[in-house]
Amino acid sequence: MSGISNEFMGNALKAVCSVYVPVRNPIKSAQWWQQNFGLEYAVPFNPLEAQAIMKLADGQWLHLVETAGQIDNQFSNKSGYEMFRFTFEVRRIEVLHGHLQSNGVRIEHLKDRDSCGINFVFYDLDGNKYDVNEVVNVHRTPTEVDKLKAHLFSLAK
Repeated sequence: MSGISNEFMGNALKAVCSVYVPVRNPIKSAQWWQQNFGLEYAVPFNPLEAQAIMKLADGQWLHLVETAGQIDNQFSNKSGYEMFRFTFEVRRIEVLHGHLQSNGVRIEHLKDRDSCGINFVFYDLDGNKYDVNEVVNVHRTPTEVDKLKAHLFSLAK
């Protein structure tokens, strides 16, 4: 471990505290995040900074940064699939999926990703792509997981 002092033995990175997302209109985008996810401002909006800073439930900040440039928050993986930059962790994913669907948010179908949990993809006002995940096997009982998956994915008994 050359170059790392004894203070940082092991993994020195604790968490992601801020994520920066390109948007056309920070205020409009902030309102969208409030309406669809219940996010609140982390700090009062300052038009001179040209960004709205929203706070996630566990304290991380989502910076909605105004840009005049190209908004391209996705990239293709080796197989050509258009990837998202990050995944949000949630509880009761089926409720959130239904809420976003009823609000007219562009979303994809729920998917069972086995040990990774249940996921779906959504897009913000500017076309930025995001993933949402609930590791149902960790947060629900086996009976609840079976019932949920049967309901969501129409599994035959």
